[in-house]
Amino acid sequence: MFDKNEINVLVTSLNNLQIKGSDAAYIYSIQVKLNEELEKIKKEELKREEDLKSGPPELQDNKVEQKTIKKS
Repeated sequence: MFDKNEINVLVTSLNNLQIKGSDAAYIYSIQVKLNEELEKIKKEELKREEDLKSGPPELQDNKVEQKTIKKS
């Protein structure tokens, strides 16, 4: 759909938009949807960062047998 920067532009635009009273509820619903999408993107970014910190999936649960290498 949209990336984080595009959503931020839309939110900023809607916040500065002059609207008629009859359009207020519709504009509000759009703002809510955009804010929800922005939160979803932020959560996905945090999850990706955590995944990168924890390493590859096979090492996260110690699925790969780690062998000690002896130097002679």
